[in-house]
Amino acid sequence: MDQNLSREIKILIIDEQALAQNYLRFALEKLGYTQVHFTDKAQSALQMCNDRQFDLIICSFNLQQGKDGYQLYEELKVRRIQKLSTGFIFISAETDPSLVYSVLELQPDEFLAKPYTMRDLQNRIERVLKRKQELMPIYQWLEQNRLDRALQQLDHMLAEGQNPKLVPVLLRFKGDLLLQLADYDKAQLFFRSVLAVQPFNWARMGLVKTLLAKGDVAQATAEMQQLEQKGETRLFALEQLAELEFRREEFELAQQHLEQATSLAPRNLFRQQKLQQLSRLNHDYERQYKAARDMVKFARYSMYEQPELYLNLARACIDFAVSLDEDGETNKLSKQANDCLSNLKSQFPDADTKEQQLVVQARLLYLKDQKDKAKKLLAELDHNNIVIDNLEAALDKAKALHEVGLSQASRQWFEQITRYCQQQQTDPYLKSYLQQESNERAELTTPPRELNNIAVMHFQHGNWQAALAAFEHAFRLLPRNSGIALNLLQSMLTAPEHLLPPQKRQHLTQACLRTIEKGKLDPEQNRRFEQLKLKHPAVFAR
Repeated sequence: MDQNLSREIKILIIDEQALAQNYLRFALEKLGYTQVHFTDKAQSALQMCNDRQFDLIICSFNLQQGKDGYQLYEELKVRRIQKLSTGFIFISAETDPSLVYSVLELQPDEFLAKPYTMRDLQNRIERVLKRKQELMPIYQWLEQNRLDRALQQLDHMLAEGQNPKLVPVLLRFKGDLLLQLADYDKAQLFFRSVLAVQPFNWARMGLVKTLLAKGDVAQATAEMQQLEQKGETRLFALEQLAELEFRREEFELAQQHLEQATSLAPRNLFRQQKLQQLSRLNHDYERQYKAARDMVKFARYSMYEQPELYLNLARACIDFAVSLDEDGETNKLSKQANDCLSNLKSQFPDADTKEQQLVVQARLLYLKDQKDKAKKLLAELDHNNIVIDNLEAALDKAKALHEVGLSQASRQWFEQITRYCQQQQTDPYLKSYLQQESNERAELTTPPRELNNIAVMHFQHGNWQAALAAFEHAFRLLPRNSGIALNLLQSMLTAPEHLLPPQKRQHLTQACLRTIEKGKLDPEQNRRFEQLKLKHPAVFAR
């Protein structure tokens, strides 16, 4: 037992299992700690942390009632409810990869896996308290937001070298401060000098951030590819690669990297939000829907739960349903969108979302082929005084107006959205999607599903050029709709060959086949597809 550490420190224990609480009470009393507070709920723990400062918090990761341990620690960190000198230890019986990655992202001071011994507990507590005590001079400057003075203090402590075991912690701390101060020249030299002595993962990740900030993309990419192969740095590498591909406007690759990162650590809502925006850019409405659904799921009870999440899920349900041909799936998604609105009303009864809900209801009516009712509902809104205070709400209104045929009003909203993005600092992922959506709606006066129906009519009358143009346009907007892909494929194989250049025909044919292979055809569509295989075996043999 370290006699230099005070036993009068204030400790907070959060665990809903009575047996676990009793063991911790017994163990801490045996170790000499007297000021120990207990609670079984994160919400009450949050209130206790608002009322007083603790020196150490020991929290179960898997709290079941309301907020869980992840959400509690996230809120404590983001809102700075406790001082930086407060230690935090997670305890959990689970060690599945998603939990491990979530813990790595939050960076608590320690993680203790159940079952553990009293010696394990003692070692972790004393290690955390000693480290916090030694770093106190740095924390004091950071609490005042004096990063420059914190860095000076850190350099002084490194120069003294009183505790060799603390050196790796101080070095990592220094790297973080150099990045926060945007001193990238010094940061690059620092990380390279550390790596020359010891290949710390944090130093390599810091070097990547520095290289990207300085525009050395080639070297940063080489480093990221190495980090992607390691389990403990894979999440970081995937997220950085996604960001890099987004800057290159390689949106499909960016989405692939971000999907992998999200599968590793699904609870990061900001990453889920990026994935939602990228999915929309790629017309992947199923992935957009899944990301929106996961955001609602993981935001429940957290500091991030808000009406907008429920509205965005309802909108994503509609976007996904519009892209499908299956009535059964469309009805399920419509019901889920309505459920979102019901949950919104029950969770946030005082939220001022009446107009946004009306727009969603209008889009649901359009989805049910009740276009006139949808148009009548939208006519109740004021389209002359266009004021944007929420980009997603403005976008949904512009979409709804376009779907019911009020093209001029829709165009005015999109123009105002574009001006807003030029004047305000907008998330680059959302900004790219808004620009794409505006451009596509401007050149398309008919919604994709109706465009597909028009193309079918042209096909039936032998108007090959018009049919091909309409099917191609519809497929460009809904590239994952297997029904539209089949219609375009059938048109290309039936129409005279000279209507499409060979290279374009081959590219579209392969794209259609990929979509059909990944999608689902109904019995009638499947029959047509099999007939095409028999008539054009050379196409399917490639």
